[in-house]
Amino acid sequence: MLSEVLQTLLTLWAGKDSFPTEEKINQNLKLLRTEQWFHPLFSEHTELFLENKDLRFLIGAAQLDKILNNSKRKQRFEEDLIHLINLIRKKHK
Repeated sequence: MLSEVLQTLLTLWAGKDSFPTEEKINQNLKLLRTEQWFHPLFSEHTELFLENKDLRFLIGAAQLDKILNNSKRKQRFEEDLIHLINLIRKKHK
């Protein structure tokens, strides 16, 4: 189930670079950390953002330049991150 959700989210948010490097993932995380809405999410789930491969892959593949410059896309991306986090936490309970 998680892989199906991840695949759907990747189709929605990923750019041409569907296999992001660790450098790209870290760059995107750094960019997200400049966003006010991301602060509480990162604070609450820091371990997942730093260690979960699925979550990191999605963040690295996301076209943040397009997402963060559009309020609707930004809100949808936030909702999708929260949804993925909840699925990951349920899977690991």
